[in-house]
Amino acid sequence: MRANARARERIAGVLAALPPVEHALAYGSAVLADASVAGPERALDVLVAVRDPAAWHDANATRNPSHYAWHARLGGGRAIHGAATTLGADAHYNARLRDERGRAYKYGVVDVRDVVDDLERWKHLFVAGRMHKPHETARACDAIVNAQARNARSAANAALLTLPETFSELDFHRAIVRLSYDGDVRFAFAAEDGLKIERIARSNGEAMREMYEDVVRELKGVETSASTWRQDKSPEATRERIDALPATVTTMLNRVEVGDDAERVGDAVRACLRRIVRASTLRQAVAGLLTTSPTKTLAYVGAKFFKAASSRATNSSNDAR
Repeated sequence: MRANARARERIAGVLAALPPVEHALAYGSAVLADASVAGPERALDVLVAVRDPAAWHDANATRNPSHYAWHARLGGGRAIHGAATTLGADAHYNARLRDERGRAYKYGVVDVRDVVDDLERWKHLFVAGRMHKPHETARACDAIVNAQARNARSAANAALLTLPETFSELDFHRAIVRLSYDGDVRFAFAAEDGLKIERIARSNGEAMREMYEDVVRELKGVETSASTWRQDKSPEATRERIDALPATVTTMLNRVEVGDDAERVGDAVRACLRRIVRASTLRQAVAGLLTTSPTKTLAYVGAKFFKAASSRATNSSNDAR
């Protein structure tokens, strides 16, 4: 990914306070360009992958006890990781934290194997969805880097299946971003701004192009040399794209009769992804409620509502000008 010096500096500070990790990345508003997010410093979202989450949480709770709710510390690393995998989408988050300069951040902890599984199979489309969009990798392990290459190809194929024969580069970027937002329960409760997809796609065109340019070039039946992109929507090409999707999606698609109609196929793909995202975001929300302190949970939810409302107000003001 293109260098984001401020995000890299901040994530380095976060990682310095944690036990060693195999893979680490920053994502979200501190990395993505988003003109609607005001303020000098945006909250940093960090995701770390480790080999033994239970042992890692035990070590981290000793080093950073304030990061965990009292009942999470009481249960220990095994219980923390168990809640993440049985109740959540495989990630445990410590949220509402401040670094040494008072800047807000949160971090999620996932088993390396679960990250690879989500990137390759889209079991939850949770980590995979965050890695569909521009992000900053601070530490890397080969297994996740290789799985991410497959994740990006899968995202491109899924996006193309939801698009018509002709479309623009911006349409493609919108479709990529939408993959992991359609079905997100936070939108249903107004905890996320409904215009977020459009803003991310429009504000991050260069980074999205850099991320997917080589991927699209390698795909069959896609012409991108003109301002209007074109793809092969024949039944054969459509079937080839379906077969290239992650196993969770193809298994779901095999249960429905989509036929050869490209529009029906696109609708079916979107419906499958919505089901995956709805389930994973609901699971993650429940896990967060049960493993985070009530005070932090209420503060985090309140901040999300305020951020979404502020964004909507900003957009309304801009539209009125």
